[in-house]
Amino acid sequence: MVAKDYQKTKGSTEAGVGEIDTSAPFQSVKDAVTLFGEGTFSGEKPAIKKSKPHSAERVLAKETQFHLAKKELNKLKEQLKNAETTKEQALVEIERAKRAVEDLTHKLKTINESKDSAVKATEAAKIQAKQFEESGNRNSKETDGSLQMDHETTQVQNKAIIAELDVAKQELRKIRQEYDASLEAKNSATKQAAEAKNATKANMERADELSKEIITVQESIQQVRMASLQAREEEAKIYADKDVYKQSYKARLEESENKLLALKREINSDHTLKLEAELAQTMSEIEALRKEMDNASASDLDSVKKVTSGLDGAKESLHRMADEGNTLRSLVETLKLELDNVKKEHSELKEKEAVTESVAGNLHVKLRKAKAELEEALAEETKVRGASNEMVAAIHRVSLEMENAKHQAEEMKQQAEQLVREAEATRIDLEATEKKLIVALEKAEEAKAAETKALDQIKMLSEKTDAARASTSEPGAQITLSRDEFESLSRKVEESEKLSEMKIAATVAQVEAVKASEYEALKKLDTTQKEIKDIKAATKEALKKAEMAEAAKKAVEGELRRRRELEQKKAAEAAARILAET
Repeated sequence: MVAKDYQKTKGSTEAGVGEIDTSAPFQSVKDAVTLFGEGTFSGEKPAIKKSKPHSAERVLAKETQFHLAKKELNKLKEQLKNAETTKEQALVEIERAKRAVEDLTHKLKTINESKDSAVKATEAAKIQAKQFEESGNRNSKETDGSLQMDHETTQVQNKAIIAELDVAKQELRKIRQEYDASLEAKNSATKQAAEAKNATKANMERADELSKEIITVQESIQQVRMASLQAREEEAKIYADKDVYKQSYKARLEESENKLLALKREINSDHTLKLEAELAQTMSEIEALRKEMDNASASDLDSVKKVTSGLDGAKESLHRMADEGNTLRSLVETLKLELDNVKKEHSELKEKEAVTESVAGNLHVKLRKAKAELEEALAEETKVRGASNEMVAAIHRVSLEMENAKHQAEEMKQQAEQLVREAEATRIDLEATEKKLIVALEKAEEAKAAETKALDQIKMLSEKTDAARASTSEPGAQITLSRDEFESLSRKVEESEKLSEMKIAATVAQVEAVKASEYEALKKLDTTQKEIKDIKAATKEALKKAEMAEAAKKAVEGELRRRRELEQKKAAEAAARILAET
């Protein structure tokens, strides 16, 4: 019975001891922090914290670059507008030059006609001189005097016309030189327009880069949002894990207490008293056996042997019971030691739970702080998103404007090339006109020489006629002319006067046209030079602003890089400090 109870007690004790988990749930406080605060101390919080200034600074830099690009675009628009005005003025000047060329051509045609008329008149004068030579009696002194006066007047007019033609030729050469200078200025303006086009293309590429960077900022904002959602999920997970561990700790503590109570109930004083009563009963039985042995000393040897064997069995039972009592005492001591260990572990668990509570409290504080920072980041994200949307729309508008400016630049380039071609054609026409004018001058010189020769012949015939008349005529004789001859001579004189007047009028008109063309060319040259200076100044200003914008961009990128490195360094120091504290 005692052995059976001992086996039962021993089995229940071993089962109870085997079910108690006395191992520490965490090897160190660092493991607990790693378990509970992995989402908080994993580096995501610093990333959330520093995404705010980083994105704000990037947006500020993009806005600065956008405004600079917008200013450069406005400047390029003004340059395109000025170039368009210059193109219109150049077209007007080319039309004027065309009209001047047409006028000069018409006047040259008139001069050629006048030259032909002069040649015809010279031929007629030659024929008339022959007629005078055949009939020397038909000319009078008055007629010779009028012809001599007409001849001198015509010579004076021809000299004046030739001088004016020389002046016109020099002015035409001067106009040609000025035209070549203006053509070079136009080529320079075309080159500057191409440079402005390249600057527009560079600004468009810069606007595309700004759009890409704004898209990157939006993606980083989306990543910040995802990180905030992940932080919230990890926060909820931490709280859920904490509740689970609390419940498991409570269940283990309750189970340990129940097992301790069961052990106390099994190892109570009733069982000890029962063992002592059994021991007393056994002792009384042994005493009774002794008395029976004393009383039956006379019994036979078999009875003595039986009694002796029974006594030996009782002694063995007594020794066995004593051993069982010692075993029970050692078991009680072992249970007491295990109970002390359980109490010690329980106190350690309470201390660890207190540490865990403090760590969880710190984590909760940090989590609330991170939540506040996350809310600020979300508010900042909303602002940045609005600003970025506005910037995207503005950049889209700027891109459209740049595209329009590009098309306008292409059109202006084509128009400038057309102007250059037209100017080249005008120059060729002017050269042809100049050649025609030179030919006309040569023909006029020939006509003048022919006229001079004819007048000399007329003079010689007149002198011969006078000599013949003086030798053959009597004193008081008169020279008679027929009506037809007189009308023919009068007609010749009128035609010669009209021809001289036409030549003078044509020469004066040509000189005036050349002067007007010279004035227009000078005016056009001044306007072109002024426009070229304005374009050069605008191009220089645009290049200067582009360099300033590039320098500002580099400075902003350097500052952002420096701040980013500083924030990463601070985050690393904070993480190291937190790990050192834990």
